[in-house]
Amino acid sequence: MADTLLLGLFDDVEPASNAIHDLRELGVPENRITVMSNVPYTPKMLGLTPPRQWFLPFIVIGALGGASIAFFITYITPRLYKIYVGGQPLTPFPPSAIMYFEFTALGIMVMAFLSFMLQNRFPVLRKQIYDERITEGYIGVQTQVGDLLLDAAVNVYEANHARILNRESAKAYRSPGMTHLVFWGAVGVLALGALLTPLLLTYRIVKLPWVNGMDKSPAVGYQEGPRRELPADSVPIDGPVLIAGQPASQPVEASEESIARGQMLFDINCAMCHGTDAGGDGPFKKYLPEIPSLTSDRVQSTPDNEIFLVITLGRNRMPAIGENLTPGETWDVVNYVHSLQATSE
Repeated sequence: MADTLLLGLFDDVEPASNAIHDLRELGVPENRITVMSNVPYTPKMLGLTPPRQWFLPFIVIGALGGASIAFFITYITPRLYKIYVGGQPLTPFPPSAIMYFEFTALGIMVMAFLSFMLQNRFPVLRKQIYDERITEGYIGVQTQVGDLLLDAAVNVYEANHARILNRESAKAYRSPGMTHLVFWGAVGVLALGALLTPLLLTYRIVKLPWVNGMDKSPAVGYQEGPRRELPADSVPIDGPVLIAGQPASQPVEASEESIARGQMLFDINCAMCHGTDAGGDGPFKKYLPEIPSLTSDRVQSTPDNEIFLVITLGRNRMPAIGENLTPGETWDVVNYVHSLQATSE
């Protein structure tokens, strides 16, 4: 037996609700009754069972998913690529809290939007029987019935004063079936790809041929030439750093305050190569394997003046960082280096 789609238009919510009640009394399942209107009537107003709400579970899933992404970015990734900046821990609290908030909120918004689409059966991938007069204020009640109930259903529409009654064969409005499955399958594959791509790149399962090594970078760094030379016999505004190849300032006393300042400056300017413990095992160790340990007897026995000159002028592959530090800050770093526990290396 062939099913028939009936679409009746009502000018008020009461006759539409009565028609829905009578159709259900005939034995028409509620999932075969569809209401179309330009006014957002609630299911209760039309005598229908309110649908199950999926917003809360989707929102909880979105919040947990967003927090998991933030955990991966703020906790796991920094431990794969350890770089200490400004004396901060690998997972500093203030920026991490911001990222947790942002990604949790983003996850909630994305899942709320998705749950709204699913709750309202979007997108509609099947042909719909429709009448443009619904946009003018009519309430459309559509039902799908078999031949046995067709005449009785038509009587229900007419008894409740349906202004217009459209009839269409259900064969022309078949369920999307495979099209619906392909659509949501494609959405799932794209979402999974968006989630897995950062993981594959982070763990280097997929490697892209880009230049990411300090020794391979074609750029000219801040501490590298070429630079404009200073005018002859010019003196910096805060005084000369060197005179006759030697420090032009007196060493700063190696107090606890000076050593603490030096450690902070060391973490900012030196730890990327020498490591936070000055053992020569910083993040750039794999690019510059000859980085020396500053806790060795050779370095610890080096005079303060010579360490000052190395920091200011550079030596071998170590760049000059005199432009980053004032003379007083350089002496603080020297005091910190000489405060390290010497080893036998």
